[in-house]
Amino acid sequence: MTESQDAQRRLAEASRIATQELHKQGTPDYDRRAHQRAVEAERKAAEAVRAAGGAQQR
Repeated sequence: MTESQDAQRRLAEASRIATQELHKQGTPDYDRRAHQRAVEAERKAAEAVRAAGGAQQR
């Protein structure tokens, strides 16, 4: 698996987790901090995808 593919896989997983946390909003299971951590992990994974894509184009 290339670096770009690995970064895309991590982004997909982070997005899935962030979405799960978002759907818990308004329920007793919702944890604001867990949702914030998931969103931050998704953001970092998206940056890694952009960085890996830029490295491949060089």
